[in-house]
Amino acid sequence: MLLKLGHFIAHFFLPHHTNNYRAKTLHHPSILIYVLFLLLIQTVYIQVRKTNPNILGFATDINIERVFQLVNWERQKEGMPVLSYSMELSGAAAEKAGDMFDKNYWAHISPTGTTPWEFIVRNGYQYIYAGENLAKSFDTSEEVVMAWMNSPTHRVNILKREYTEIGLAVVNGRLNGEETTLVVQEFGSRDRTLPVSDLTESSMRIEPVLQPVPAVAQAQIRPLPAATSLPRLLSLVLAEFMLVLLMLDSVFIWKHKTIRLTGHSLAHILFFLTLLGAMSATGLGAIL
Repeated sequence: MLLKLGHFIAHFFLPHHTNNYRAKTLHHPSILIYVLFLLLIQTVYIQVRKTNPNILGFATDINIERVFQLVNWERQKEGMPVLSYSMELSGAAAEKAGDMFDKNYWAHISPTGTTPWEFIVRNGYQYIYAGENLAKSFDTSEEVVMAWMNSPTHRVNILKREYTEIGLAVVNGRLNGEETTLVVQEFGSRDRTLPVSDLTESSMRIEPVLQPVPAVAQAQIRPLPAATSLPRLLSLVLAEFMLVLLMLDSVFIWKHKTIRLTGHSLAHILFFLTLLGAMSATGLGAIL
């Protein structure tokens, strides 16, 4: 039994005299089957999204409280004071996210010319300094903040000493034909020339980093059904599987000094490394 299993593994996954010294899974007919299988999955996936788009939502593990904590941790690491959570700025962030979905755009300024500052003022926040960071299509809060911190312009917003408050919205919806999650981050410093009576309670309170974000802000999240980009996931798994087989193939041929007239494994390895990089890049979120 074990002997048969060993022959099976050698025939399908390792160079062997029974497969002309190239794993059966690397022969042209096998590769054709992989391609046809992926095309079938892609076709079914696209058809399901067209006929019932709500089935395949964009699932993420992003929440306002976690983003709020991570941003303040980044500020503390750089010796900056922590930001207070502003309900007015959060209202502006939620309104901005809704506007992007309604008007189907991905930009700081809307197609009608509305700026982020107009959303902020409209929600009752009179500012002397203000800024905005946007993110979409990330899977976790950590990925969002890391992407912002790796971008010089977004990093400046997060670490800017002049900002004293922050507002956040995490909203799921459909943008440019794709289900996605928008993260809107609004920064501000109030105009302290206003009378004290015009300032809200939240603007005069310094909240510690780990204090929970008010529950009202979480109401801006509209969860969608969990789903994953199945075609991309299968493509990545298959490409990694092929890469491992090609590496095993190359090691075997080098170790046994086997002369073979078929294709060059090194070229194939480089091809699949490039393919993996391209597929991984297509799954990354975007910031603005």
